[in-house]
Amino acid sequence: MSQTFLLEPDIIAAAENVMPDLNNDLVLAKNFLKQQCAATGDTLYDHLVDVVHKILSQKPPDVVDQFEQYSWEVKQEKFRPNFDLLNDIYLSPPQLQLVRRVEEMFQLVASKSLRLEEVGEEQELDLEEESVKPRIADLIEHNYYFREGGYGLPDSECYALYVALNMLAIKEPVAAVRFFGKIFGTRMNYYVAEADLTIEELDRRIREFEMKDMPGEGEENEDRDQEAAADEEEKEMAGEGEVKEEKPKEPVPPKLPPIPVSTWQPPAPIPVERPGQGVNKKVYYVCNLPGEPWIGLPDVTPAQIRVARLTVRCMTGDLDAEVLTFPPFEGTERNYLRAQIARIAASTSISPQGFYTFGSGEEEEDIDLEEGAGDLVFNPNPFYQGHTLKDLLDPNLTYWVHHGRYILKQGRTLWWNPNAVMEEGVEEEEDEGPPPIPPESGPALFTPLSEDVRIEGLNSWSARVSSTLMPDRAVAVLRSNIWPGAVAYSTSGKKSECLYVGWGLKFQPPNFSPVQLPRPQDEYVIGPEVMEMADPTFADEEAYRIAHLPPPPPPEQLGEGEGFPLEEEEED
Repeated sequence: MSQTFLLEPDIIAAAENVMPDLNNDLVLAKNFLKQQCAATGDTLYDHLVDVVHKILSQKPPDVVDQFEQYSWEVKQEKFRPNFDLLNDIYLSPPQLQLVRRVEEMFQLVASKSLRLEEVGEEQELDLEEESVKPRIADLIEHNYYFREGGYGLPDSECYALYVALNMLAIKEPVAAVRFFGKIFGTRMNYYVAEADLTIEELDRRIREFEMKDMPGEGEENEDRDQEAAADEEEKEMAGEGEVKEEKPKEPVPPKLPPIPVSTWQPPAPIPVERPGQGVNKKVYYVCNLPGEPWIGLPDVTPAQIRVARLTVRCMTGDLDAEVLTFPPFEGTERNYLRAQIARIAASTSISPQGFYTFGSGEEEEDIDLEEGAGDLVFNPNPFYQGHTLKDLLDPNLTYWVHHGRYILKQGRTLWWNPNAVMEEGVEEEEDEGPPPIPPESGPALFTPLSEDVRIEGLNSWSARVSSTLMPDRAVAVLRSNIWPGAVAYSTSGKKSECLYVGWGLKFQPPNFSPVQLPRPQDEYVIGPEVMEMADPTFADEEAYRIAHLPPPPPPEQLGEGEGFPLEEEEED
């Protein structure tokens, strides 16, 4: 006991020297965790810091169950070499470019509308400014009625398109804009906008069209004078200062039959309808996505429409894509797309009877013709009161009419007389020419749909109603069976519109038959001169050689004074 009592003060002193210090323990523990690995040089402390940072940044639901997985991922990320910098490169997502385009479109339209509001607050807009402001069809309202009938576009796409139409009205010189439709492509789609040009822009394009089709006479005379002068100079150079050298005689070539001369004459080219007339009455703009810049399509020619009727081709979405068809098509996909749009617009532009009227509709005798053409002008009828759903859904479709201009076989809406050109050629040649071509004619404007051609016993249009339970709010919808994707709606009030959403292909039962290639023409008239013969044998060649041997020389005859020398002497 004494020993224990004596040792008690020492034990107390030793315990006082070994009292726990929290800061010291933390430093020791941290130093222990920072011991580096001999192989990799990593420490457990840094590894735990990376694991905790990864967990806090991602915040998984079950941290305990996924702790080992996160630890393994942190170790795996350190296995990559230091020179691998691909992880540090920022790759923008594909949607970012589209979002930026849409944002630019929104900012442009918002700035334009804000400027108009500020002008309206400061001073009232003049009547001239109001008339210059483009008219934009209310796509959102029309799409609502199309959606009621089971067609139309999604709301998000519809709103973006409506803003894009406003952007088109701001950037391009147009007086009215409406959404024509959407044409699908194998790679990208086309959104098509139909527009009317302003008077100034239309006049400018007409002047360019006339200058292109009517070259100056002075230029032609100058070209002819230059060609004649060049020919005279060549003749003078050939006749003066050159010594004619005697050329060695060349072997006479074998006589061949003359090369046949083609008697085919191409038909007279059909002139293109000027801007603002016929198939070029409207101007069309396209884009692949809402927010992208609108691209104007060129005017269509009669030859392009005629070839488009004989071919079937899906769009690709690239306006510069090559069009490989037979008969050959002149132009790229932008021209082919314009030709298909003209055909669709001519066949599927329908409206209720009385919705449009000739002239302005304010006066009964207000019917005018466009300058230089017999193309009637029509506008919305301000006195239109609408039809009942029973009349709009009539199976005979007598209350629906076409307001699209019919395209003739020539590829024009107004017939061009080729007989005048033929008569001029006949007067010059003084020969009997081909028989005159009879004029073409088609259905007039506002022809009812009841007169459309039936396809294999099927009507050209199918009518349906959006709802039979609420007839007061129902909509009559017509769907085209000739151009699948073309629809039109009409309410019992004063609203009606057309829309096309499809592949741009026409229904052609039973199948599409491409145009056959023409038969090859004979280069020469078949005869012994151009026919292949069998190779002669050795006996034939030997007989030919013997038959064509030169004749033997004649025997030598004695001349005078050599044959009879004695007689000459006697005579002498």
